[in-house]
Amino acid sequence: MNDIKEFNDWIEDLELVEPPWMGRQFTWFRPNGTSRRKLDRFLLSPEWLDRWPTTIQSTLPRNFSDHCPILLRSSSVDWGPKPFRVLDCWMLDKSFKDIVSNCWTSSQQSGWGGYVLKEKIKTLKQALKKWNKEHFGDTFKRVKRIEEELSKLEEETSHRQLSTQEGM
Repeated sequence: MNDIKEFNDWIEDLELVEPPWMGRQFTWFRPNGTSRRKLDRFLLSPEWLDRWPTTIQSTLPRNFSDHCPILLRSSSVDWGPKPFRVLDCWMLDKSFKDIVSNCWTSSQQSGWGGYVLKEKIKTLKQALKKWNKEHFGDTFKRVKRIEEELSKLEEETSHRQLSTQEGM
């Protein structure tokens, strides 16, 4: 109990505050579902909140972990374009290397090196999106749908104790 008091005193001494929460209320789950806790959280300085007053923290789907990742977000911050992603399953497909090679060599751009690289990556990204849908279907949507279903089931059980059969 003394450690908890010391930790809480430390938070108070530093004048840290917890930004508002969005999403589910628990960040940790015992594998059998018998226990759920809010263990993870962001603590921010008043200066941070003065600079980014719309900051919130939200709980993301936990997938297969016992912890839900949490995300700190401010609607007034532009983090730039979405990253270019490559799926592991693409590497196993024999046509992946061909599509990358063909797209890269057939895309001719003029200009300085950085611009040419950016345009080639943009062209490759579009080609891979199309190729992915043709070969695998919309994997991003399928993964997102499965994660949403899992989150929905988890949320439904967060307000009640699981039965013995559900906890297995």
